[in-house]
Amino acid sequence: MRKGCYAMKLISLSANKESFQTVGFRDGINIIVGKQVAPHNENDGNTYNGVGKSLTLHLIHFCLGSRKIGSFEKVIPDWEFTLKFKIDDKEYYCKRATDDQNKIDFSGEILKPKDVQQRLLELCFGLKETPKDMTWTTLFSRFVRRYRSCYSTYDSFLPKEGEYSKILNNCYLLGIDKDLIVAKRELRDKQVAVVDTEKAIKKDPVFRQYYLGKNDAELDVADLEYRIAELSKEIGAFKVSNNYHELEKEADEKSYEKKQLENRRILVSTYIKNIEASAKETEDVKAEKVLKIYETAQIEIPEMIKKNLEEVTQFHCELLSSRNTRLRKELTKHKAELHEIDEKIAILGQRMDELLDFLNSHGALEEYAAMTRQLSSLRNELNRIHEYQRILKTYRDTKMSIKSAMIEQDISANVYLDEQSKYLESIRNMYWEYAKRFYPKKKSGLVIKNNSGENLLRYTLEARIEDDSSDGVNEVRMFCFDWLILNCQVSKMKFIAHDSRMYANMDPRQRETLFRIVYETCKQKGFQYICSVNEDALESFESLMDAEEYKNIIKDNIILELNDDAPESKLLGIQIDMDLEDKIKASEDMN
Repeated sequence: MRKGCYAMKLISLSANKESFQTVGFRDGINIIVGKQVAPHNENDGNTYNGVGKSLTLHLIHFCLGSRKIGSFEKVIPDWEFTLKFKIDDKEYYCKRATDDQNKIDFSGEILKPKDVQQRLLELCFGLKETPKDMTWTTLFSRFVRRYRSCYSTYDSFLPKEGEYSKILNNCYLLGIDKDLIVAKRELRDKQVAVVDTEKAIKKDPVFRQYYLGKNDAELDVADLEYRIAELSKEIGAFKVSNNYHELEKEADEKSYEKKQLENRRILVSTYIKNIEASAKETEDVKAEKVLKIYETAQIEIPEMIKKNLEEVTQFHCELLSSRNTRLRKELTKHKAELHEIDEKIAILGQRMDELLDFLNSHGALEEYAAMTRQLSSLRNELNRIHEYQRILKTYRDTKMSIKSAMIEQDISANVYLDEQSKYLESIRNMYWEYAKRFYPKKKSGLVIKNNSGENLLRYTLEARIEDDSSDGVNEVRMFCFDWLILNCQVSKMKFIAHDSRMYANMDPRQRETLFRIVYETCKQKGFQYICSVNEDALESFESLMDAEEYKNIIKDNIILELNDDAPESKLLGIQIDMDLEDKIKASEDMN
């Protein structure tokens, strides 16, 4: 914990218009009183058309680099506000115009609002770098509550501020080491990422099979590696022929031609066999055989018939001789054709062997391309499985690592809390003492303990007062917590500002106690307390304090009185109607 040796205090708030009622700040209590001549309820709706007490807090934020306020551009476009303050006994000022809100005059240096915030972070908190969800706005808002919603609970400093931001900023300002808080956030973010990974794994149908153990990745890898190796060998031995298809066509043509010749060869061979068979049928039909047949039949043949038979036999012999001559010619012709066919078949067979040998050892380009595509597909599948294995391993290793780290961090947090037990007890006692001033008979205390749950919050931090539902208890708890932050002195902030909403539900006795605590502490530690209070709330003090006390604590510390009897009696000196509860802009302050 770093103790602030010097301080940041406000000096004045002014404007470039004579109608504006300059606010001069001083050490100790600074009361801006709102007097209402006409009936008016300052808490109705989101519009502030009162005297301007709440506007003061918005203007402080505005000058110190808050987000643009759209209402300023519309309602008071030609105004320029200047906030003077000191840090470490050195005076500074921030001047910002309503119609050119993107730049701020920071003691003569023109800066962007974000640069002003960074400068103030370094000057007031000694922070050059901050973790996520810790900014000038998140820290400064704990000293100047400005929005209505900021007065709902003790830890509501910004609209829509998350629980992690609350723990981070509150613990830091209470002097509790922020590193363990940030470390758990980072670890929790990793855990959430792991959960998201698991969801993605379960959505992927292939991934899911390996995740659930239905498919064995090792077996699939082995199978793919074998198929890849075999296909790689095949591709390695593959020879591409540029005229593969031409040769393939030629082989088909030669095969067809050879088949036709083989069919013709069969036909010619059949012709030859038939001719040779016919040549053997040369039966000798002689007259003697015919006569012998007749004699056997015991028939007498006249001489005339014998003579005719010889003539017939002679004719038959001549006819047979002629037929044999013709058959021999045909046989010779067909044998010559058969020989020619055999030669052609032999030549075709040799060419086909050459073609087939070439085609068997080569392939077409598209076949090669198809094989390479298949190889690429197999390798991609293998890579996907390897990636599945890697992701699953990373997921499981990370899951175990996070679990182990969370245990280690829990131990570290417990050790830290034990080591800082004396300091933590001191701030618990401080909160308890403030709360007891208001409610001596109610249980109260500040809970600070390790949070080992699977969430973003390293610590459980709660400001408690028994019977939280009672009127005024919430506001008392709010004040006690704010005053505790100011007293911890982690930063150079030595002032705190509250709107009149702080006292809205308090009874007069609670208000009296609050201002007594403020008066005593400001006097002792040199703090600056800035507040806006309605006149009726101040009047209640007179019956609870003696005249001297009322003068010292209240009357002498009124720095400005505003009322609604006329425009010139209000803060701006003019009648305006503007919306300062811009929820969108308010939420943007978190960024």
